[in-house]
Amino acid sequence: MEQVVNTIEKDPRFNRDVSAGPLSKSRLRRTKTFFFALAVIGLLPSLFNLSPALQSAGLGLLWPGGGFAAMGGWALAMLPLFYALYWITLVVWFGSGNILAPITIWVLGAVVPAALIGGNTEADTWPYGVYLILALVALREGRDLYKNRKQLRDAIARREQRKAYLREALQKVDERAVAEPVPGSRELDDKQLASARYLFDRALQPVGEFVGYNKIDQFQTSALRYQLNTVGYALGEMQCHYTPNFHGYLNTAQQRLIEQMLQRPIWGYWPLENMWGNFNFNFDPCAKDNIMLTGFFGLQICQYMSNTGDMRYAEPGSLTFIYNDKKVYKHDIHSVIGSIVKNQNEQAFCLYPCEPNWVYTPCNFMGMKALALYDRLFGTHHFRDIYPSFIEKLDAEFTQADGSVIALRSNLTGFAVPFPFADDGRALYFNPIDHQRAKEAWGLARQEMFYEENGKLKIKLEGKGVDMGNYSQGHQANIQNILSAAREFGDEEAANTAEALLEEMYPPQNDNGTAVYPGSCSTNTTLARAFMLGTNDYRNSILKGPAETALQGPILTGVEYPQVLVAKAFSHTGKDLELVLVPGKGDCEVDLRIERLAPGGTYTAKLGEDATSVTADDNGTAILKASLTTRLRVVLTPAA
Repeated sequence: MEQVVNTIEKDPRFNRDVSAGPLSKSRLRRTKTFFFALAVIGLLPSLFNLSPALQSAGLGLLWPGGGFAAMGGWALAMLPLFYALYWITLVVWFGSGNILAPITIWVLGAVVPAALIGGNTEADTWPYGVYLILALVALREGRDLYKNRKQLRDAIARREQRKAYLREALQKVDERAVAEPVPGSRELDDKQLASARYLFDRALQPVGEFVGYNKIDQFQTSALRYQLNTVGYALGEMQCHYTPNFHGYLNTAQQRLIEQMLQRPIWGYWPLENMWGNFNFNFDPCAKDNIMLTGFFGLQICQYMSNTGDMRYAEPGSLTFIYNDKKVYKHDIHSVIGSIVKNQNEQAFCLYPCEPNWVYTPCNFMGMKALALYDRLFGTHHFRDIYPSFIEKLDAEFTQADGSVIALRSNLTGFAVPFPFADDGRALYFNPIDHQRAKEAWGLARQEMFYEENGKLKIKLEGKGVDMGNYSQGHQANIQNILSAAREFGDEEAANTAEALLEEMYPPQNDNGTAVYPGSCSTNTTLARAFMLGTNDYRNSILKGPAETALQGPILTGVEYPQVLVAKAFSHTGKDLELVLVPGKGDCEVDLRIERLAPGGTYTAKLGEDATSVTADDNGTAILKASLTTRLRVVLTPAA
């Protein structure tokens, strides 16, 4: 531990006085040079007293809507209007990659007043217009300079504070961590099952139906694709650690989520973004950029294959994105992962854009996890090959002076944009990629987000909070992030504190047995996963997968949802099967279809306190009849 701590304390990330690396600085210089040249060109008509129209157009190059300043009078009211429109288009650019939007407003702010003043033969320029625009430019540049320097000073001060407590914080992370759960030792409790029902209620819908999902926009964090992803991730964690030997409707749910992702309403945002952001008319969602689809979706598919052994998505054309009856884009897991590898190798930042020109670090973390899981499944070494460049660029170009990660940077301009991605989120996201760095992030989060009051652990909740799944105010998503990270790092005290706060502030409603927490679909689905997580569960689901005995052993298939809820399905030896079943719609008599048995083999089945004998048919299938009135444990073992 001493050596690790010393290495971290000497890490360049905690000893740099900048938040932009060499490549970002180069892009920033290029951007500033471009705007300086634009300003010089814009000033020339005023300096040489050229025509009023040219002076107006020139001032429009210096400032959005600046051309109206040349007109004076009533036209001055257009300055704040155009500036507001410009900021709206910047949000559009940030949110959807539409770089044409701010360019259009900027150009209109020069062309429109030039046309108005040029059409008036008696018009003259307002003599103070150029000074007003220069003052606005100076005010903006001065404000940005002050703001950036203050942010850097604050980050450096925070870094020095972190260096002072980092050693102890890391030691406490290890001291608090409970041991990893033994495979096959857990079953879902009633609370976990109630949240799992939220997942199944959505995942088992027919393709094209989205009842219970948030439908706001398909460009940013409320998009349906992210909701489908998070449902899939939660079901994947459940299958890996609790029910690897249950296929049936659990597999059907995950397959249906994958099929939903291939429909145009889910990925149809990309043709638009690629056209107005990259000026590229290739609609293939797995070609250039778009890691917000390939990274997230690739991980979801690989998790399903890892948990089930079902390799259908490795077949050519198994992942066909449907644009219309005539235009489809045929892919499989190999080409999806190949897209990630190709883009990472081609991009100067290694990390590559989601929306055109915008690089989100969290999305690229998803891509790296997809590579790691794919490598485990197919024996490749993409992660190993790319990771050195990835971590080098992450440290140099996407790390703040305080050691935290920059969530968003413009690939085109080099500018970093504030976007919420706290250290607790980084701790969970990064644990499958680099455990030591993830532990460092949790150590920082644990120190800075928690405090003690009267001997009781409390959580700091700043501001009003925001649920990025539906853009509503509230802290439930923040609490979920903390809860997930605490569970992943085995910090039971922190996890219990977060869970108690959640139940106090945002108690769930019971909808026919399904727990529905206030907040977005994404928050509810990530909460369902958080309730299931144990120490290093997320990491192990990606780097290890289910126990080998589970992948070899008998599987439960023939039950229906919500009649039968499966709280546990695990094979301890590769030949036996342990089930825990819960009635989901009241007392019922059910047929339990068990597959992957030894053909013709005889088994002893213990259902609660009752025991019986069952023989598999020539296909290795047997049917067990069970009376389900309460939680029932079923144990199937080969007859002696």
